[in-house]
Amino acid sequence: MKFLVLGIGGDARYAYTAQALREDGCTVTEDPAEADVVILPFHATQDGVHVWGTDVVLEGVMAQVPAHALLFGASAPFAVRNYLEEPGMRQMNAIPTAEGALTLAMQHSPKTIWNSRCLVIGNGHVGNYLAKILCGMGAHVTQTARSAGGLAHAAAYGCQPVELSRVAEVLPEQDIIFNSVPAPVLDEAALRAIRSDAWLIEIAAGKHGFDPELAGKLGVHFVIGQKLPGTFSPYTGGCAIAEAVVRMVREAQAQAE
Repeated sequence: MKFLVLGIGGDARYAYTAQALREDGCTVTEDPAEADVVILPFHATQDGVHVWGTDVVLEGVMAQVPAHALLFGASAPFAVRNYLEEPGMRQMNAIPTAEGALTLAMQHSPKTIWNSRCLVIGNGHVGNYLAKILCGMGAHVTQTARSAGGLAHAAAYGCQPVELSRVAEVLPEQDIIFNSVPAPVLDEAALRAIRSDAWLIEIAAGKHGFDPELAGKLGVHFVIGQKLPGTFSPYTGGCAIAEAVVRMVREAQAQAE
């Protein structure tokens, strides 16, 4: 079985994806006509024409791929198997994402993480792992959740739990705010509640949790973290993609037998 990895030269993760596949004993090809498995970047194309981050024409490559090939990606103009939804990938991708968020916070906040008051909005894989790291670094952590189970999980791991609907009430006391929810959770009233010396770190994939233009007009200090695993931990992120795809290929083979 031969693997074609697209995106090499753009997002740094995909060179490591190819390397990890080879180290796992897989054959990696550069010829689309030989491919049994095609691995696309999270977003297959940025402009509708080229493979994300490269000058390779996506349609031209895919026209050469055999009909039997398994296609893996996350967002593409054709059907793909979503490796972002693979359970192990969701967990492993949270680690470099959370560490990337911490890096952004340390680059921008004038305070140490230790003893800072940090708010983590969201209690998915990324939010939970980030809250855990922050607690370990000596921060005073508040974490939002919608469900009773999520609130209990936050409390069990040493965070101050708060219902997401009440997030505006705790914003004025925060030094660093991390949003991991890909939905509008911080309206104008909430943005106005953020202190002028605090930093808002946006790490949600896809949609932001607030309006960046409005936040800028209100004087909120913020930074938008995009492709954090590829920016700060491409080796770990690339290996996670390779491992997830290999697991999914084996599952597909087992189902076909």
